[in-house]
Amino acid sequence: MRFGIQFKLVVGLLLIAIVPLLVSALLVDQIGEVAQNFASNEADRLRPPLVKAERAYRELVAARKAAYREAGRRIAGRLRGLPLWTPEVDVAAAQRELGRLLAQEEVARAVVTRADGTIVAQAVSDLLPGQPTGRWRDFTVVEPLVDGLRLELTFVARVDFLDDLEELGYVLAERRDVDAFRRGLPRSYRTAFLLLVGGVVVVVTAASLVLARRITRRVEQLAAGTREVARGNLAARVDVPGRDELGELSDAFNRMVEQLEQHRAQIGHLQKMSAWQDVARRLAHEIKNPLTPIQLAVQQVVSSYRGNDERYAAMLRDMQEIVEEEIAGLRRLVDAFRSLSRLPRAQPEPLDVAVVVADLAREPEFTDRLAVTPPADAVTVRGDRLLLRRLLANLVENAVHAAPDGRVYLAWERDGDVARVYVDDEGPGVPPDRRDAIFEPYITSKEHGTGLGLAIAKKIALDHGGDLALAPEPAPAGGARFVVTLPVAAPA
Repeated sequence: MRFGIQFKLVVGLLLIAIVPLLVSALLVDQIGEVAQNFASNEADRLRPPLVKAERAYRELVAARKAAYREAGRRIAGRLRGLPLWTPEVDVAAAQRELGRLLAQEEVARAVVTRADGTIVAQAVSDLLPGQPTGRWRDFTVVEPLVDGLRLELTFVARVDFLDDLEELGYVLAERRDVDAFRRGLPRSYRTAFLLLVGGVVVVVTAASLVLARRITRRVEQLAAGTREVARGNLAARVDVPGRDELGELSDAFNRMVEQLEQHRAQIGHLQKMSAWQDVARRLAHEIKNPLTPIQLAVQQVVSSYRGNDERYAAMLRDMQEIVEEEIAGLRRLVDAFRSLSRLPRAQPEPLDVAVVVADLAREPEFTDRLAVTPPADAVTVRGDRLLLRRLLANLVENAVHAAPDGRVYLAWERDGDVARVYVDDEGPGVPPDRRDAIFEPYITSKEHGTGLGLAIAKKIALDHGGDLALAPEPAPAGGARFVVTLPVAAPA
């Protein structure tokens, strides 16, 4: 079976996504069990010391409270034996006694009150909460004195250890929750993990379908264009969007087909020119041979007449003039045939375009007609100096005939690996119905033209590995623009 790129891409991405899912499904239970056992063992090791610490904290708090109550009973018993309360309370002495009490005991505040809450005497030390550093808590102990009087003692102690006790309680509570949750962790964890990875597989599969379809559609366009070219349709082009490798391949394909089309046209032109050269060679030979005998025979007929008939003599002279004029036209045609059939083989070498233009500008018939615009930097091509001068001479002569009173504009530039020479005129331009035939031999719009100038110029350009074309847009001067393309070369 033949599988397309889209199918292969989807299957490949699906396998990439499924393999981790299958491996995870096989190993997730073991991984979870190992992790849980490790955590469980560690927790089991720490739980007994934590429980003992909590018990010790609670016993410490209970012992501290019991010690404060015992201290309160002891202080109250000692104060009852002092003669401060009957028959009247000696407030000043009571105040002094309470002050000594605060200095001797861990008491922050001592107050003697009656049954109705009236304060009889009190003393306050600097151990009240808020004054010492750290966190403190007060414990109040109330003991009876005599005759309805009672003693309120406020003890203070640092309670930072109580925060530790509460935190320890939270840890133990969380541990109990973890123990309860651990029994249900493997199944829920496994399910959640598989659902997560399964969702990733679905997303990857959907994305792979979209990506594969996008890629294969562009590949199919390239394949369709290739099939069209294989059938001989060099006008086929592909339009693959994007700036990636496929987009670059599409542009390269279009450039290749365009070059193939140009090369096919060039080869066809060269083949046609080769056939015309052979025909021109034969015609030149066949036409040239009888021209001289015909001319001599006519001259002999005219000169041998000795009669007195002026009318007949005038007719002979007119005949001689017509024949000689036609023979001159045939000689020009023969010379054109010979120039077409005897084009020398190009011998390219590094050549500055400015040198060829300078040779052309020195010819008298072009000196006053050329307007040359050289580039800023020299442009060196691989060309035959004599043939390139003939090529440009044919183009300039054609431009002069197109606009007898106008100027011819000549400029050149380098464009990457090629040089372009522009020949512009101020004439009416080339009619659309003649654009495709102007480079064909013996196609001309001039009264006495042979139709070989542009054909020879194009052949010279093709022999140099370049081309000659008529620009699709008019020249800046308003007439036709001919563009000569030549391969560049390093300076000699």
